[in-house]
Amino acid sequence: MNGLDIIKNKLTNISEKPGIYQYLNSKNEIIYIGKAKNLKKRISNYKNTSSLSNRIQRMVYQINNIETITTKTEAEAFLLESNLIKKNKPEFNIVLRDDKSLPYILITTKNKWPRILKHRGKQKKIGVYFGPYPSAGIVDKTINSLQKAFLIRSCSDSFFKSRSRPCLLYQIKKCSAPCVKKIEKKKYLELSNKTILFLKGKNKKIQSSLNSEMGNYSSKKLYEKAAILRDRIKALNQIQEKQSINISSIGDADIISIRKKNFKACIQIFYFRGGNNLGGRYYFPRHDEDEKEENILQSFLGQYYSDKIITKLILINKKIPEKNLLINALIKKSGYKINIEIPLKGQKKNIINDAEKNAEKELDRKFNEQKNNIYFLQKIKAAFKLKKIPKTIEIYDISHISGEFAVGVMVSFNKDGFIKNNYRKFNIKGKFKRKEIISKSDDYSMIYEVLNRRLKKNSKTISFPNLMIIDGGKGHLSTALNALENFNLEKKIDLISIAKGEKRNEGNENFYVKGNKKIKFKTNDKTLFFLQRLRDEAHRFAITSHKIRRSKINKSILDEVEGIGPNKKRDLLKYFGSSEQIRLAQISEIEKVKGINKNIAKKIYNFFHEN
Repeated sequence: MNGLDIIKNKLTNISEKPGIYQYLNSKNEIIYIGKAKNLKKRISNYKNTSSLSNRIQRMVYQINNIETITTKTEAEAFLLESNLIKKNKPEFNIVLRDDKSLPYILITTKNKWPRILKHRGKQKKIGVYFGPYPSAGIVDKTINSLQKAFLIRSCSDSFFKSRSRPCLLYQIKKCSAPCVKKIEKKKYLELSNKTILFLKGKNKKIQSSLNSEMGNYSSKKLYEKAAILRDRIKALNQIQEKQSINISSIGDADIISIRKKNFKACIQIFYFRGGNNLGGRYYFPRHDEDEKEENILQSFLGQYYSDKIITKLILINKKIPEKNLLINALIKKSGYKINIEIPLKGQKKNIINDAEKNAEKELDRKFNEQKNNIYFLQKIKAAFKLKKIPKTIEIYDISHISGEFAVGVMVSFNKDGFIKNNYRKFNIKGKFKRKEIISKSDDYSMIYEVLNRRLKKNSKTISFPNLMIIDGGKGHLSTALNALENFNLEKKIDLISIAKGEKRNEGNENFYVKGNKKIKFKTNDKTLFFLQRLRDEAHRFAITSHKIRRSKINKSILDEVEGIGPNKKRDLLKYFGSSEQIRLAQISEIEKVKGINKNIAKKIYNFFHEN
């Protein structure tokens, strides 16, 4: 049966209530998710293929099954549809990509001595949240300036309680050292409240107060105290300078503009909080080439706000087809009134226009970058005599210190640039060591393990690349080829290794292909620079992942077990893999770890089972 037959057969059992419907193909993969006020009526529309676009006709003929979920209202169906599209990313839907959680600034209020920190994820901690900010880097810089201005602590509660003398932040005038009572509680709470007021947009009032205080000190010839206040005012000015356009009348709002060009759409968001522009982010939703801007924008809004705090005011640049339905859905989710407006004049209109211009500029930049990437992918094909131009490249690297905390990484690249959603890291487990290998820090075994684990995981979300680049020499290439042969992929995936020259300086790299043939570029060759950029990104990701793994191992619940030093902790974690596995282990198993005798094993066992 084809898709039309499936639809006709299923219709008799489909409800006339609101809900969502999911079309599945012969592999049981969801290829489309839609919402409906009346499921039966909506699905029956797909029988009339002459009224459907070519893309939807292609989809209909792939349908092998239909699943439906009924809801009480159409607004509930809208929310459910957005959540499911975001989760499953069906082939024929408009899909929001690269949607990471956004960072916030949190000032805790539960503590006697409030703390300022960066926060991601669900807002469960008691305190006042400010944001979202477009990047973690901006949050870090803002917190740094706020600490200079208001001297409030950023340390963890455990660190705070353990202090017997001020830390370095007090010495460099970024904290008032409440941990050792260098400031009265009342005065400290005034500082934390001023921080909150400043972030709420009460800038003028705060600065006026500080200026007045500085003037008083200066008139009394207390120049050192006046200089401290001068530096604090300067820190506040630095934050305001970075916030570019500020419009107090706009309050809290998300400014969202879409621009479509050459069959590709870009959506620009500006985040205004308390009238301050916190910055913005670009998004490139996946959509069909002939999809209208208003449809892309509506789908984007539903998916974007499915897991984010919704501002009471959303300004957009295009009329969306189901504005009232979207508003009702967002009100249902948030529990408060939401306005979606298309400004026609004034400052709001100017901001919307600025966002649209930025989206267009970003599209132009994307097209130029894509053109450049396609050029170099063609150059790679010619230089290494590949059968075809690689559509997707994966680059691999290993990072460790003498075999400890070893991490392997995979970086993905195509004509659009680095595909960060497809990046993967692999904590080396040592389960794929070849018989002849005995060295702890053997890169060959590590790359062999990483590739075996990656090739096992071919899925609909990350299909196999056309080309793999391994950071290393002939031995790494040979090892990688063995891994490909394990999966009969040696003829489907091209392989290159990149090794630094004798003096390990850039520009002197040697490249190896199957048959151990060496290829070398001139030091000023632009294709070499491009390949170096791919290698360097994998190297950056490997080092970052390695540092994170090392820091996690260095901070462990095992630190609380008396008599367990760093070496024993390392050996325990290396043997069991995690603190949770140690907790589940019996005394006899713990004893097997190097350096752990029966008494220590009992101590470890009792610690986990008494706590």
